[in-house]
Amino acid sequence: MANQPLIGLSLAILTLGFATAHGQQPASPAPKHSHYDPRNFDGVWQLAEGGKFGPLAVKEGVKYVVYPYTPEYQAIYDQRLADAAAGNPYQTAGTTCLPSGAIRLLTGGGPPLEIFHTPKKVAILKENGGWSRIYLDRGHLPAENLYPMFYGDSIGHWEGNSLVVDTISLGGANNIDGTAPHSDAAHLIQRISRPTFDTLRVEATLEDSKALTHPVTTVAVLKPLPDEDFTESFCTNERNIRDSNGKQTVKFGK
Repeated sequence: MANQPLIGLSLAILTLGFATAHGQQPASPAPKHSHYDPRNFDGVWQLAEGGKFGPLAVKEGVKYVVYPYTPEYQAIYDQRLADAAAGNPYQTAGTTCLPSGAIRLLTGGGPPLEIFHTPKKVAILKENGGWSRIYLDRGHLPAENLYPMFYGDSIGHWEGNSLVVDTISLGGANNIDGTAPHSDAAHLIQRISRPTFDTLRVEATLEDSKALTHPVTTVAVLKPLPDEDFTESFCTNERNIRDSNGKQTVKFGK
């Protein structure tokens, strides 16, 4: 009978273990990256889905996005599409080593981009060249200090965990997606958020009182490239220029 307390204790431990295994389970380990900072966008990202400001259509074998253009800008767009169908597509900024512009930076795909934070600004570098800076500590520059820019004058503020970016003075570039035109009145509003560790969400709205009859909106989702190191990138291709007749010096097949 002297061993009865030890036997009772052993049975109690065994019963507790059985209850744990078949009753309440131990808490699961916290998901990886569950404590990331949703206001920190640092890292290398690449477009995964979305990014079109309108529905897709096809005309004479050329895919294009449908925009609510004013008659003047619809005529410009129609001519660019006709040129593309004839084997002479519109010459984007990149073909002459110019930046592609702010509208395409986060929603246009192509090479990856890297985002950097400082207390006063967020800087975005596209791998094929071009810096965009979002200023967090000032308003827009005075009108007399603005000029046609490719990446525009961008200012930002936080609404919850979304960075709201307001960009004006976008007259340096003249296309939304590589073909579709915009005017110097283009005004871009972007809401950038990081709802999960491996997701960057960009909701972009483009207003253009000269070119569009109403604003257009898109949502783009970017995914991280955690092991990506940018290579040195620079542009030397100056061949694709238009001659005196408006034709490219390098032809593209249909």
